[in-house]
Amino acid sequence: MNDDPLSEISSPKPAPSPAGDGRTIWSSSLYRVCEELIALRERNNREHKVFEQSMAKSRDAIQGSFNSFAADTQRAYQQLRQEIHGEKRVSLALLNELLDTSVDLDLIVASRPKLDDAEALARWAEAVEVEARKVQAAVRRHGIQPYDAVIGSAYNPALHERVGSKRMEGMGPLLVAEQRERGYASQQPEFVLRRPKVIVSE
Repeated sequence: MNDDPLSEISSPKPAPSPAGDGRTIWSSSLYRVCEELIALRERNNREHKVFEQSMAKSRDAIQGSFNSFAADTQRAYQQLRQEIHGEKRVSLALLNELLDTSVDLDLIVASRPKLDDAEALARWAEAVEVEARKVQAAVRRHGIQPYDAVIGSAYNPALHERVGSKRMEGMGPLLVAEQRERGYASQQPEFVLRRPKVIVSE
């Protein structure tokens, strides 16, 4: 024990250790790092949720588009299938009627009478007329109707078959001057099966 009171006064006190300030700075930095990590994790979670929502919307949109495409494709396939079956039915009906007509004509030709038998010739001609009426009825039954050219209308190669031309008084050039043979069309007038044969003005 130092009995000198001056020695206590003159002796300097030790400075505080800087380790205390170092530990405080370190704790503060660590705290900030933890805060940044927490904020980063929360932002990552938010962005992940937004990404999942965007992916879900995109998936739903793609699924909806695919479903719509699949439905449209299925409808188009069914419509095409029905049209093909309808065309097959029409074709088979036409072939059957053509076959019946061929058989009837073979019988008519085979039963042709001699030229000196007037009564038999009359019956034979009547059979030919009956067969012609049957053919016309079959044509109408399938929606085919006569199609006549309009005299004075403009000549159209898609609607008229030109078989000649001549100068017509009072009529300009390239007009239908007269019809030599009628045509035939389906139920829609623009769908011409056989164009009428016409004379075109010069």
